[in-house]
Amino acid sequence: MSEIETTNKLETDDAQKVIQATEGPLKQMLVEYVGKVLRPEDEQVTVEMIVQTLASEFPEFLLVVARENWIRGYEQALSDVENVEKEKAEELKSANAAASALSKKKASKKKASKKKASKKNKNGRISQATQ
Repeated sequence: MSEIETTNKLETDDAQKVIQATEGPLKQMLVEYVGKVLRPEDEQVTVEMIVQTLASEFPEFLLVVARENWIRGYEQALSDVENVEKEKAEELKSANAAASALSKKKASKKKASKKKASKKNKNGRISQATQ
């Protein structure tokens, strides 16, 4: 497992275990409700406990959230594939351009050497190409 995956896993695990200070009435209500229903021994309610409670008592809500999360993940994956394909196409285009430039350079050198050999022939010399 890479360092990034390990860090992300730790952050996810920590998020499931810790609830920050109450920031609003809905959050407070959920924490209190889950605390009364599950009665944790340490009196600490975690996000995971809230999800479990919602799954058992309000599954249609979590289904909508899960579906939206799945769709966003799928869209992101398609976007990532598209970006990788664009990058590969650009790399291929660059490689083809470099190969074309090299080929032109070789052809130019070959043409120049033939021209040189032709001048030697006109002066009565035998060119290396004909030897």
